[in-house]
Amino acid sequence: MESWIKNWLEEKRRAGEKCLEIKMIQNKPYVYHSTSRYDPVTKKAKKISKYLGRLDQKYGLIRKEDRILKKGSSRQISIHEYGNAAIIEEEFKSILPTLEDAFPSHYTEIYALVATRIAGYVPLKRVGDLWSKLASPNSIHPDCSPKNLSAVLHEIGLNRASQQKIFSYLSSNSEQLIYDLSFIDSYSSSITFSENAYISEGIYHNHHHIALFCSRDNGLPVMIRSVPGSVNDVSTLKLSLKEIDLKNKVLLMDRGFISEDNFQEMVARSIRFIIPLKRDSIHYKTRIHLTGSFSFHSKLIHCGKRSIGDFMLYRFENEDLALDEKKTLYSKFEKGEISREELNLGLKKVGLALFLTTVDLPEQEVYELYKSRDMVEKHFDTFKNELRADKISLRSNEALFGHIFVSFICLYIYCAILNRLKAAKLLTQISPHDLLTKFSKVYAYQVGEGTELSEVPKRVRDLSRKLNYPIFPN
Repeated sequence: MESWIKNWLEEKRRAGEKCLEIKMIQNKPYVYHSTSRYDPVTKKAKKISKYLGRLDQKYGLIRKEDRILKKGSSRQISIHEYGNAAIIEEEFKSILPTLEDAFPSHYTEIYALVATRIAGYVPLKRVGDLWSKLASPNSIHPDCSPKNLSAVLHEIGLNRASQQKIFSYLSSNSEQLIYDLSFIDSYSSSITFSENAYISEGIYHNHHHIALFCSRDNGLPVMIRSVPGSVNDVSTLKLSLKEIDLKNKVLLMDRGFISEDNFQEMVARSIRFIIPLKRDSIHYKTRIHLTGSFSFHSKLIHCGKRSIGDFMLYRFENEDLALDEKKTLYSKFEKGEISREELNLGLKKVGLALFLTTVDLPEQEVYELYKSRDMVEKHFDTFKNELRADKISLRSNEALFGHIFVSFICLYIYCAILNRLKAAKLLTQISPHDLLTKFSKVYAYQVGEGTELSEVPKRVRDLSRKLNYPIFPN
């Protein structure tokens, strides 16, 4: 091996780049990223090498994803989209160290999949082409071949313990969390996890569920997992609670998760919760004086509370809702859809809501906490409609699990961008996708070993300042 090759390798190691290996093929130096992982079959360490590019004495490392242009000279010039890639890199900073620790062999591929799918799902065969257009961080050198990405999704799906490292980190920054379930259609017969099961209103469909925790404190998702299609809401909570530590935190849920087992599980884990009771609950017979009132979205809410053993029972009465429900009940009675007895029983509960909790807070605070639960519904909507993560065609359950995890990281980055737009009061003017498109107009031109940015449009520079993205030079 020639001395200049050794010098280049030593310089990179001193700069902190790890796991680089030079292989001489037909007397030419090629650079690989080499690591090892434990093989449970052979019970030995297995070497994993990823090709990065060819080493040139004049130009240094020429990466395989670079698109080289030649215009009447021997200079090698690469042009990449910088602005949108810089936003993604900025939002990744908070979780990249944990992601690298959890998936040391695959975090670069996870990064590439997220960066190329943040604007919506793309098939694996297109990821490499899209990634080659982006100005990627110096430490991110993924193998974006479809074959490798398919294998990566499979291995990520198998490694739930590493996924839990990410979930544990994200949940540690939250004190109030929201939990819910949603279904995802499946069109692949090879995914046995999806089942032809009941959805609603007598409809059966081939699907599976995703269970999602999100943080009310910062508006970001903190955990996701896949659930078979035939499993109902109430049965999913117990296992979900075992995956992240929610001790002394407040959990907000819908009434679909009510069960004695779930209550006992949360109490045993010192998890505080707020959950609405069903209209047929015996607790509606409990006398609670409505001694207070407050306004919520211009509607008058009467309220009261009382303790019941180890729990607190909150009662709320919405006068506007009561009027609407009365109209509905009388309309059904006139059409013969309900009996006089059902009408009278329903009239006793119009406009009422009961919450069972293990927290003792002012009534208005409890009400507002629960009403913020629509955040998780917005996350599901983003997951399906903005990221199009439910448009999948995979060949195994393990690949499905890997895809869901990668899509979760996409959701996290998307919501982080969304939070900046909200804080800057720009969300009504521009969406995260619009922002990435606008910033993609700024290119990075690589000439030899140097990099220059194209001119930054005034609108883009103004947005970067308002959103606190320090990605352009002054």
